[in-house]
Amino acid sequence: MIAIVTDKPNVGREIARVLGAHKKENGCMSGNGYKVTWTFGNMLSLAMPKNYGVKNVEQKDFPLCPETFRLMPKHVKTENGWIPDVNAVIQLKVIAGVLADCDSIIVATDASREGELLFRYLYQYLGCTQPFRRLWISSLTDEAIRKGMENLYPCSLFDNIYLAADSRNKADWLLGMNASYAVCKATGFGNNSLGRVQTPVLAAICARYREKENHIATDNWPVYVNISKEDKIFRMRHVEEPADKQSAQDLYQECKTTGYARITAISRKIKELEAPTLYNLTELLKDANRYHNLTTVQVMEITQTLYEKKLISYPRTSGRFLTEDVFATLPSVMKRISDWKEFRPYVKGMGLDLADLSRKAVDEDRATEHPPILVTGIYPENLNREEMQVYALIVGRMLETTLPPCKVEYTTVDALCSTRKFRMQTYRILDRGWLNIFGRNHLVAEEGWLEEELPELIEGELLRVIGCNLIHRKSLPVSPLTDAELVGYMDDAGLGTVATRPHIIRTLMDRKYIRYSGKYIIPTPKGMFVYETMKGLRISEASLTSGWEIQLARMEQGKLSQEEFLNGVLKLAGEITDEIFNTFRKEDEERKNAD
Repeated sequence: MIAIVTDKPNVGREIARVLGAHKKENGCMSGNGYKVTWTFGNMLSLAMPKNYGVKNVEQKDFPLCPETFRLMPKHVKTENGWIPDVNAVIQLKVIAGVLADCDSIIVATDASREGELLFRYLYQYLGCTQPFRRLWISSLTDEAIRKGMENLYPCSLFDNIYLAADSRNKADWLLGMNASYAVCKATGFGNNSLGRVQTPVLAAICARYREKENHIATDNWPVYVNISKEDKIFRMRHVEEPADKQSAQDLYQECKTTGYARITAISRKIKELEAPTLYNLTELLKDANRYHNLTTVQVMEITQTLYEKKLISYPRTSGRFLTEDVFATLPSVMKRISDWKEFRPYVKGMGLDLADLSRKAVDEDRATEHPPILVTGIYPENLNREEMQVYALIVGRMLETTLPPCKVEYTTVDALCSTRKFRMQTYRILDRGWLNIFGRNHLVAEEGWLEEELPELIEGELLRVIGCNLIHRKSLPVSPLTDAELVGYMDDAGLGTVATRPHIIRTLMDRKYIRYSGKYIIPTPKGMFVYETMKGLRISEASLTSGWEIQLARMEQGKLSQEEFLNGVLKLAGEITDEIFNTFRKEDEERKNAD
């Protein structure tokens, strides 16, 4: 009997169906020589300090570091404190029984660092000894599952991926636990959870919110002139902001009296703008938030649902480029899409040549272990509104990459009115190309440029000024962060991975550090308290661990040992705890001296 372990019940049932394991049992499916079981996500975690006998922690005990890390079942918070998750404990017993009945194991958890870590921890915790092989697939279609089962990999090929995942997990424990316990000990406050990713993310949210709250509006008085030619009116703005209201009024009166403007320069440039590359999870999260106001957590759940329905490829990918073998599958997929009535209007008349698709998304050197998010060509049925919105984004992006560039003409016009320089910047789309799919003209508009078609203008000609405007404006405060902006910040700062960023945001929500206010993410009083307490400390800085992903990538390549990496993390944890104790000791001394 062969055991198959997945990390989600729906995935397990799909694999069981394809393999003919149709008999339903408690927490598993069996038949045709297989027993397929599953976890409910990650049901194991590294044990807490108290589980190692550490109760009353003193400053001399820092940095905390177990001689050997232990695993424990997932815990949930109740009115009586943290207790083991009953569902996790029960399913762990089911899995233990399934594995005990089988001679070998097929690992079918997510084809990722996180999926590899989940199984290896499970294998260690249950004390398994059976040999195991790896099912590594990028979609859940019947064809992909069957092909994957015919080409199982030795798990030794993924040892370094596991090592990198385990190292990151232990490193997060070392920094998070040490910082959290040190702050609790140094301040006497309750245990507010800190972490090397969640604390900088919280700091970014709080800093943006504080900037909004502390905003002091400033006044400005832009001056515009309206110029006419051939019954076409266009507006030009004074290139320099008047220093004060009186200067603006003087300029306004001068232009009003002059009554004409001389065209001094006309500059035109034509650009061919290529379509954006295919979606990875980060870019999909951002666009789903921008265009449909879906939160990061919602999109993560929706993409998982679409994946389990076999409609899209593996979603937790950082890839944006295709390998040759994946590209070879696209013509048949695109043919199916173009035949569906829902998408036919998008492709009709666009010259989509299935025999000669654009290859600009193909790049073997930049391709990752999983391709970008692609649709599989299976017809989408019974999708709710939000699921269809996300699915349509993915389809649209695939169509965009097959179409020609968008050709845009950018024009800058300068003029003098009363010896003062005015300017207008416009753009005109000459050939829409890929922009036809969603019609989002703002994607090709440079900041401050208007979409407008100008009359024929000649350098040196005088044109009539038919109106002047003096506008009083007050500067607006920055807005709090949206999901798209926060995910973009995390990506730029190297905080988390495509797979973990939604979980980080959810964790901050669950801990009542942040909440939604409309489409914006804002801190709670509890979150702001933690931010103010930790502000200025290294644990709040995004740069603290910005080089970790590079080191973990080297570990995956076998170029860095786990011991070397974790020794560096432990040293950093010691520096962080020393800084915390020294900072709060100094603050205590300053308060005593002030009293």
